[in-house]
Amino acid sequence: MLTLERVEELVNSGADIVLDELDLGDRDRDLLGLAVVSMIHLLREDKNGAELDDVIRCHYDDTPQEVRGWWDW
Repeated sequence: MLTLERVEELVNSGADIVLDELDLGDRDRDLLGLAVVSMIHLLREDKNGAELDDVIRCHYDDTPQEVRGWWDW
């Protein structure tokens, strides 16, 4: 049986596989990290209606506007 901790471990390991094999710039690495954090947020919070800004507020020190600015959004 998979525990929440094991699923988190696997999601992070999957991201590491991509990061280890591809020569990504900071923006792409940050985007992959944001996707991982979003998945883990959904797993932990069990919220189907979470939005990106909710994830950023919970897991980043920067504001949603600052994080979105990393990609000129």
